Amino acid sequence: MNQFTRLAGPEMILRARYAALGLIGTGLLYAEGVLKNAVIEVGLVVPILWVMVSSRFSDREKGIMVAMAAGCLTLVLCDLLVRPIAPGYLHYAPHNMYSRNLPALPMLGRWDADVRFRGMAYGDLAAMSGNSALREPREIVFQTDPWGFRNERRPERIDIVVLGDSFAAGLGTTQERIFSTLLERISGRSVYNLSYPGGPYDEFLNWVIESPALQLTANADLIWILYTGNDLQDAGGDIWDSATLPWNSAIGALAVQYRTFRNRSPLNQLMERIRARFHAPAADDVLVRGLPDGRPVLFAGWQEMWSRRSADEITTLVNFTRLVKTMEAMARAATERGVRLSIFIMPTKGQVYPWVVHQQQPSIEPGGSSGFTRAVLAACETLGLRCFDTAPFLVREAATLYQSSGELLWWRDDTHLGDAGHHAVVKFLLEHIVPTVP
Repeated sequence: MNQFTRLAGPEMILRARYAALGLIGTGLLYAEGVLKNAVIEVGLVVPILWVMVSSRFSDREKGIMVAMAAGCLTLVLCDLLVRPIAPGYLHYAPHNMYSRNLPALPMLGRWDADVRFRGMAYGDLAAMSGNSALREPREIVFQTDPWGFRNERRPERIDIVVLGDSFAAGLGTTQERIFSTLLERISGRSVYNLSYPGGPYDEFLNWVIESPALQLTANADLIWILYTGNDLQDAGGDIWDSATLPWNSAIGALAVQYRTFRNRSPLNQLMERIRARFHAPAADDVLVRGLPDGRPVLFAGWQEMWSRRSADEITTLVNFTRLVKTMEAMARAATERGVRLSIFIMPTKGQVYPWVVHQQQPSIEPGGSSGFTRAVLAACETLGLRCFDTAPFLVREAATLYQSSGELLWWRDDTHLGDAGHHAVVKFLLEHIVPTVP
């Protein structure tokens, strides 16, 4: 009874004040984003609870609470101070530094507005492997417009819109050498890149919600890039009318912005990187092969798996059915805006370089079209859509380039096209649908 009375009196108030100090410190770690793991939070709360119920409350207990609060505050301040400079040290490429959910519609992603980045980068597969010897470093210029897409500006009148995922956004390649930039320079037509990493359904939504604000010319083209290696990993959605999309309220949008702020905590990202080192990628995730001269070439095992599936297998998948519905909806949306829709199917790196995957002599393998491509072409024919398979052309371009210079269309350490690959895509576009201005 005396113990209870003692704890219920002034000492309990004092204990509560010190416990509150500790809770505020740990709360700041969570609020700022340094900590996100609930298990760690429980571990930090234990000494706070101990202060409240322990039989003694001396200077030692008070010091523990003060030290905890001071330590938490120091971490928060350090995290805030290094935020402007940390991304370049924590990420292998700029597109990871500035990505976020769209506050008004968080099911979609965007980059930050008006980014102006210049620095060194290397490929996604080298980053996954964790082996610095496999990197192919290059300088990257990465710019975004006020809407969070990879453009220097939005043209007043747009002749061509490029729509797609990371391939069309040109990840891994500097701004002036991605194919949307090259296409504008070579064709003389104004080009706007509406691409962002994601699946075909995301790309459809990007067109639906962004195209009303685009000033399109009378004969505008919509170039939609599909990718063999991962488009069917996207389950897609079933909302085809922008009026029924789950748009966020103002408060909901603020909550998304706050989550983005927390997710960009440098200290938390550093802890995640350390944790990831103990979880090495599966053996077939990153395939390391060599060119005849010994240079390493990396392939994404999971993407090459998709390129090997037959058309019959592809057409039985639920996600393929969803893709066809997305293509139907895209055709309607393009017609509503009066643009000519053309679909281009990109192959995987291994489709273009099977001789590297299988460690054979350099050669041109006939065909190169995947089951995914054949299934999409059949769907296009049924829907009456213009659809092109880029694989045979890229196989020939790859062989010519390698024979003349020993270089590849892809970055050696990346799933994405390199400088020469973007030039090849522009060549294909110019030959098939995009006339140059006289």
